[in-house]
Parts: sequence; C-alpha cells; structure tokens
Amino acid sequence: MKVLLTGAFGNIGTSTLDELIRRGHTVRCFDIRTRRNERLARRLARRHGGQVEVMFGDLRKPEDVNRAVVGQDAIVHLAFVIPKLSATGLNSEDDPDRARAINVGGTRNLLLACREQSNHPAFLFASSLHIYGKTQNEPPPRTINDTPHPIEHYAHHKVECEMLVQQSGLRWAILRLGAALPVRLVLDPGMFDVPLAAAIQHRSPK
Repeated sequence: MKVLLTGAFGNIGTSTLDELIRRGHTVRCFDIRTRRNERLARRLARRHGGQVEVMFGDLRKPEDVNRAVVGQDAIVHLAFVIPKLSATGLNSEDDPDRARAINVGGTRNLLLACREQSNHPAFLFASSLHIYGKTQNEPPPRTINDTPHPIEHYAHHKVECEMLVQQSGLRWAILRLGAALPVRLVLDPGMFDVPLAAAIQHRSPK
C-alpha cells in the first residue's frame, strides 16, 4: 500500500514510519524542510531506498498538499502544532492563529486534496485525549461517548479537525492518543503535566 505520512519526522511520526516500513508499505514522508529533517531524510534514503520517498512542503499551501496526496492509497495525518515538546519549536498556545492555519487549515487542505483524487485515499487522523479537558476527577477510561471539553487552542483545533474528517465523505478513522512523550532526554516542564496517577492507557475486558 502507498501511504502518505504527514509529520513523518516528528515524535510519533518516526515510530509510525518504522512500523509502516516494517509492514512492507511504501511511504511518502511529508514534513517541513529543516536541517534536522533533511538529515533524517538522507538517513532514510540510505537505509530504505525505494521504499521511502520524502517530500518537503507546507500544509497551508494547497499546491504542496495536492502534490503529496497524488497516487496514495491512505493518508496517516500526524502533522500538528502541539503545545509543548515540539521538534519544530512552534507552540500552539504561543501563536494560536498560526497554529490554527497549520492544524485546521492544513487538515482541510488534505481532505480536499483526497476528495479530488479519482480513487479517494482512506484517511487516518491522530487526535488526542486533550479534547476531554481536565478529567483527573473522573474514573477512567475515556470513551467516544464522553463529551469533549477542550481547554487549550490545541485541543480546540483537534475537535474542529475531527468534525472535518467525519464530514469529509472519505473512509476515515480517528485515534485519540494519550500522552506521547519523546523517547529521548528532554528537559521540559511539559514532561510533568501528566500526573503520576493518571491512567494513560486502558483496555476494557472482552
């Protein structure tokens, strides 16, 4: 399967890319051009050759997005400006207007580009448990029946994007991820936002 992976060089993107490659998919990596991402792209080319294609661009530019979507069977959309611990240095709460242009506007551009293809790609969107707001006083787990109560700009963007995906007319899936801290030494206050007693994952009995 040909898979477009947005945010391929981010925290979750790098792990997702490894798994897609392991499963034998051909992956088109879409991300912004930075020195770090260019270095990672060269490393990928050496390791995986024709199984990986790198395409740099901006989600806010329809021409970049349309070029990335062409010929793909599925889209895994991870690219998003987050509140903290971003590899790009951007922060959704410091510059919410710019973040919304990338997060919501970029998602809308992707969905429009998918609908313009003759064979509409399937669309997987990575949302977040942030949409539920503060829930430490509630027993786990969170479920799809719980009402979202977004607090920060980032969470509001996720809720808006979920609605866009659901109304897109495409085959879609939405994953609401829990805390996904980088697997590297990072000294940032954001690491301590998740209480030690929080239930990060919960599997209900069958």
